[in-house]
Amino acid sequence: MAHMTVTAFDELTCLRAGPCVSIVLPIERAHPNDRAGHLELKRLVGVVRDQLMASGATDVDELLEPAEAVLSRQVIAEHSGGFALFLAPGFAAEYVTDEPVEAVAATGDRFSVGQLLSTVERRNRWHVLTVGAAAVALFRLDGSRWTECAVPDLPRSVDETLWFERAERMTSAHAGGPIGASGMSIIGHGSGVQDEDRKERLSRFLHKVDEAVLHHLRAWPDNVLVVAGTGDVVARYQKVTHHPHVVPAAIGSPAELSGREIRERVGDLIAPVSAHEHDAVVQRLDDLLGTGLAGTDTDELLTAARDGRVSDLLVASTAPAWRLPEASANLDGWQPGATDVTNEIICDAWRHGARIHRLTSEQLPAGRPLAGLYRY
Repeated sequence: MAHMTVTAFDELTCLRAGPCVSIVLPIERAHPNDRAGHLELKRLVGVVRDQLMASGATDVDELLEPAEAVLSRQVIAEHSGGFALFLAPGFAAEYVTDEPVEAVAATGDRFSVGQLLSTVERRNRWHVLTVGAAAVALFRLDGSRWTECAVPDLPRSVDETLWFERAERMTSAHAGGPIGASGMSIIGHGSGVQDEDRKERLSRFLHKVDEAVLHHLRAWPDNVLVVAGTGDVVARYQKVTHHPHVVPAAIGSPAELSGREIRERVGDLIAPVSAHEHDAVVQRLDDLLGTGLAGTDTDELLTAARDGRVSDLLVASTAPAWRLPEASANLDGWQPGATDVTNEIICDAWRHGARIHRLTSEQLPAGRPLAGLYRY
């Protein structure tokens, strides 16, 4: 079982080999109730089974076998905000989410992925790198939740990473140098030389840190990397990094701060960035409505997303909007052959590289569930 990634989300939005079964189960992270979770999952499996039978699907038991296997587990998903199961002929995938989700039970020719947008949406998503000469760690920040990332080969300190340079320097010092009256070698270095050497060693160390971090973040190319540490270390990291989206956070030495202090100081720095991003995209929507370069009409958004014209999709609600082919009105609920047009817009906008912004209904005109900014 894995966390949702951009790569996995790409696969789900592209796969169209119906019947596609989507089941999303909310899990109370703070007070998990395994019995209630199993009962709710059993209900959701029953809903999709009825939908498959009503659609005339064959091999229903075989298709839902992975769902029955999940129901047989004592614990469905530990320490998570939700569980998602996607099934299609020859395909099965399970994911857990850190953020809360709402229940989904749907079948169609495409997976229903809207509930998972908060885990992968293409806007400012954060990773935080706390870095100092003797302490390095990378965290993923989802809302208020910090999760330390297991980064292979992540350097932890200058001395540990560049130990061979220290060994070579000591060998050289013992092997040569002028002999003083005491018979001991005299090694003379000015403070300026020592300071430049320290800076160069720090830069080489940070370059190795950056290589490991970039390799780990390759699945999240659009994420923002917050670099937190003392002012001089943060400034030097900015000079060596190849990450395209870096936010500096001069919070002091991470080794001298508690985890709570680090979270509070970083949170205070990035909160205005997130708020500004939301305000800016809503303002652009207001400015462009009526010009042909933005819209909130469902049919217009459906066509624009399918044609790849949506540059930014503003999502206030992922609630399904079921509609039969060639119909202009939405249904009260799922029916055989119906398509969730909300999900179609989200999937097509995502496939064509649109940035996704989760907003509240109050932020969109007339409480519309979706709005889009167009490329042309």
